[in-house]
Amino acid sequence: MAADITTANTIATDAQVAATAPATAPADPTTPAVPAGVSGDGAAVFGAVAATPDATIPALATATGLTRAVVKNALTELVAAGHVTRTPGAKGANTDTWAPVPAAPSDGTSDGTDGEAPAGVSADAIAAAVKIMQDEADRRAAAEADLQKAIADEEARRAQAVAELARRQTAEATRRALSDLIAAATTAYAAVAAEDDAAMTAGLDRVYAATAEVRRATKATVRSTGTTAGSGNGNRNGGHRAAPRPLRPEVIAHLAAHPDTDFTPGEIGRVLERSSGAVANALATMAERGEAVMTSEKPVRYRAAAPVTDDGGQSGAVTA
Repeated sequence: MAADITTANTIATDAQVAATAPATAPADPTTPAVPAGVSGDGAAVFGAVAATPDATIPALATATGLTRAVVKNALTELVAAGHVTRTPGAKGANTDTWAPVPAAPSDGTSDGTDGEAPAGVSADAIAAAVKIMQDEADRRAAAEADLQKAIADEEARRAQAVAELARRQTAEATRRALSDLIAAATTAYAAVAAEDDAAMTAGLDRVYAATAEVRRATKATVRSTGTTAGSGNGNRNGGHRAAPRPLRPEVIAHLAAHPDTDFTPGEIGRVLERSSGAVANALATMAERGEAVMTSEKPVRYRAAAPVTDDGGQSGAVTA
């Protein structure tokens, strides 16, 4: 009898314990475990993503105690490994949400979704991502166009400023060169009027130099034919310059045509359209050879040498 009572009490006590003891909750079958090969910060971030799906980077950083940069790097690696998916947010990277990729169920086991396939990225999320990418592409294209236009406008402004500066410099240099040319021409003209051959020669040299300065100032170095000025291959009309004429025969012919008249080098130069300095040199050579006679020193004048008579003298008198 005592044994029966003891057995009954034991059964009652076991039933009471079974009825009052809290049942241990099974692990959540929808929370995926940390994938193999993921450790360290990656494991911590994956655990936070698995515990709070659709969380943002700031929320995951708070949950793991890691910095946002570390969380972002870990998420990038998890996405590349196929463990986590990203859903673009409305604006900026910090609004993107992250969720674990559900593990594929094993053969003969249920994944707790009654045979339904795990939900992937929705069509609306894809459309939103495409719109964000298109908006960003449009923004970049517009910004690039504005930048190129600003660069072109600045280059045009600089080119215009450089051209204006060059124009002013050319105008000033031309003004100065022409002023020097006028002064040199005035001095040479006065020497011609005074029949001062030495001053005339020096004045013409200054005229030639001033003319070269005018050409240099105006950058008039190319003729219409494309030949370079001063190359000796063109004349003022753009054609080819004739071969140089010997000067001395022309001076001899001029003196012979006027045997009773004496001339200054400048007078002969104007008739022959030759440099008075070159004519003076030719006359000096002719005088040394007996082809011309100096009739005056100031101003210098020459005439043709008188023909030699039968007695060895000259038919014309020559004054010193």
